[in-house]
Amino acid sequence: MNHIKILSIILRRTNTLIKSEDYKESYRIGNSFSRNRKLSFSNAIYFICSALRKSLSSEIHNFIGEHSYLEFPDISKQAFSKARQNISPEAFKELCRLFVDSYYNSNINLKKWNGFNIFAIDGTTLQIPDTSENIEHFGASTNQSKTKTALASASALYDVLNDIVIDAVISRYRTSERELVKQHINSINNAKLLDNSVVLFDRGYPSYEMFDFLDEKGLFFVIRLSSSYKEIQAINSNDSILNYNFGPISKKVRIIKIKLPDGTIEMLATNIFDKSITTTLFKELYFLRWGIECKYKELKSSIEIEEFSGTKPIAIKQDFYVSIYLSMVASLIKTDADAAIANDNKHKTLKSEYQANRNFILSEVLKKIVTIMVKPISGKRILEILLEKAKKIRSQIRPNRTCERKNKHPRKKHHSQRKSCI
Repeated sequence: MNHIKILSIILRRTNTLIKSEDYKESYRIGNSFSRNRKLSFSNAIYFICSALRKSLSSEIHNFIGEHSYLEFPDISKQAFSKARQNISPEAFKELCRLFVDSYYNSNINLKKWNGFNIFAIDGTTLQIPDTSENIEHFGASTNQSKTKTALASASALYDVLNDIVIDAVISRYRTSERELVKQHINSINNAKLLDNSVVLFDRGYPSYEMFDFLDEKGLFFVIRLSSSYKEIQAINSNDSILNYNFGPISKKVRIIKIKLPDGTIEMLATNIFDKSITTTLFKELYFLRWGIECKYKELKSSIEIEEFSGTKPIAIKQDFYVSIYLSMVASLIKTDADAAIANDNKHKTLKSEYQANRNFILSEVLKKIVTIMVKPISGKRILEILLEKAKKIRSQIRPNRTCERKNKHPRKKHHSQRKSCI
């Protein structure tokens, strides 16, 4: 089964869920949407799912013109903002769960690395509207002049080879990353995702407690260690076993040391003891973690996840999960487009390899997601046309690129290599 076909099925299921009474009863707040109001619960969900990035007045006007079949009412932006406060953000997280469950329960052949599923977990900081309510709800950072800036923390469990965000959460600023890891792992209820899977982590996550937690869950891990681990620095071997005590139990972890091109020694801890996975393979494996960094770049620069359509915490959380959902929709289209491009070029002598342009796909998804979702027959045709266009609009793949890490420019907001798809 190809990804476009799976996506078409997922979007049909999403639409059926949105229109169901059970969905409304589960995620409306209080007795809202119980009477025959101008704005229905399902229309409010569709509107929020259309990725609101412009002014709400413009978005309402455009939505009415483009989706006349929904009979969306000509309401004020204030009326919409009031209505969305009666929808739990969990309604949109449920759409993400439906997507993930449908994808991994399909008969798709998942991409693997040496027989392993490869996941990465990492967090990021999101800039949110500076209001006293958000500072109280999410927290803030304070500078030298005591000025507070509202911020939120986000974390994701990401399938780096299949380009799917399995679980994501937005939480209070500086929430413990290790606690968020437990939330992500405990959210997994699919045996496919727990069997023979490796989770990759950066330097903020290692602890004996974390090693034990992942072991108990039956997951393999590869975690980068900080240079502050003196007992590991004293180890001379590039591949060794470290014994440690966790409570009354003696346990062990494999320590891998890798020399990077700049001479830096990268230290990794893992519970993969198979000697056929050599230090060279571990270097290749850990490099895959970079995929989650690219996903955050996509969410922030292309989808503009931080351009929230409301100022209240509920609106911020709604927009967050919608952005995750739209990113996964685009991922399945890109996967099929990349496969078609590779197939077209396999007998050609080309200097470079090519892939579908992700920003083009995202742009089309953001414009047409509601039509694709609500009108399955024409929606399937739109997906097929989009796939054909995506095969032709290509970007060059530049493998093994390395760039010197320069000092950041904290005041620089516009970057030539970071383009929005809005």
